[in-house]
Amino acid sequence: MSKKKSKKIKKLEEHHQYLDRKVQELTKDRMKDRSSESKTVLMRLKKTKLAIKDAILNAKKVLTN
Repeated sequence: MSKKKSKKIKKLEEHHQYLDRKVQELTKDRMKDRSSESKTVLMRLKKTKLAIKDAILNAKKVLTN
């Protein structure tokens, strides 16, 4: 059971790192592209990244209990 959980956590962490790189790229691009569309995409990525971070923390909490 714990192997399954640790794989899930690892997958979530990898996805979080991917989103972090994308957020950094888009933040850099926003210096040139100030459209509302680029802002919307950036905000959506940041919210998804935060949700994944919460999921990682919850999975780790469950794993330690």
